Amino acid sequence: MISNILLAVDGSPQSSKAVKIASQIAQGVNAKLVLIHVVKLDKMPEVMKQFVKNEHIPGTTNIDVLMNAAQHMLKNDVKRAKTAGVSEVEVEVEQGSIARTIIATATRHNSDLIVLGSRGMGDIEGLLRGGVSQRVETLAKCPVLIVK
Repeated sequence: MISNILLAVDGSPQSSKAVKIASQIAQGVNAKLVLIHVVKLDKMPEVMKQFVKNEHIPGTTNIDVLMNAAQHMLKNDVKRAKTAGVSEVEVEVEQGSIARTIIATATRHNSDLIVLGSRGMGDIEGLLRGGVSQRVETLAKCPVLIVK
């Protein structure tokens, strides 16, 4: 039985699709949905830079900007989940290694399912380095749904 779903979001188009699908699943089985965004301090992703610019997100340092942008993005995703009929939604913003932080959060919440979007790194780079979704899938102790 699925009662806790962890949804990792990053503001990408694939992440947006993952919000829709995870919300449908959570609503259908009456599961709690926990949304997480992991802030990685070494660089600000291009999608986040554009989001910060478009939404006029305040902050004096990269970490301030990233944390404010993450909260803003998650607020929109929570609204979408609730509109889809999900009754229980929580949010978390964490710092650290993205895949390992997602796994740790899934463990802490006793998640029955992890949902995240795939990222289009390119076949060669993805094959050589592996992506976040691949690392999550490898490390997870529960099923993982990767949304394309």
